[in-house]
Amino acid sequence: MQMNAPAVMDAPQQDPEDAKLYVQFYMGAVVNDEKSATEGHPVYDSIPFVKILVPGDRNTTIDTRAGELYPRRFPMQWAAFKRNEDQAISGFPLREWPAVTRAQAEEMAHLNVYTVEQLSTLPDVYGSKLMGFQDLKRKAETFLAAAKDSAFVEKVSAENANLKLQLDATQQELARLSKAFDEFQKGKGK
Repeated sequence: MQMNAPAVMDAPQQDPEDAKLYVQFYMGAVVNDEKSATEGHPVYDSIPFVKILVPGDRNTTIDTRAGELYPRRFPMQWAAFKRNEDQAISGFPLREWPAVTRAQAEEMAHLNVYTVEQLSTLPDVYGSKLMGFQDLKRKAETFLAAAKDSAFVEKVSAENANLKLQLDATQQELARLSKAFDEFQKGKGK
């Protein structure tokens, strides 16, 4: 059973809630009853599976055949799987965030929370299991807002620097053309 990566046009709009999930595709094995009966021993076929974890809810795990739905629902993770790349969660890793202790990061990992982004959107019902959750969630929200503001400032600064370079180049070209025109005028007057 061969599965091809879906075309971009076929991919549905990704639900914003799906971005919060931990999704990993992997090759799993299922018994092929027909081949097993023929061979007289269990014969397995390798097929794609998907594992989905809900941040904050360690009791809800989806682990099933990938089928056609999940590759379309999670096209980035599917593409990484097809390229044999790590299907890392997108975001700032909690383990790297100075606002949490190593123990807090481990505790959150136990609840399938791996990034600052996941923490900032974690429903209170799941966070109530964590000591100081409201404070950490507020810090995560503040950190992300500051990072977004900082990224905007850096972008504007880079654009300004680029415009300054273009202006300098234009001024140099204008000076060169002005000098050439003056020389042309001098040569014409002779």
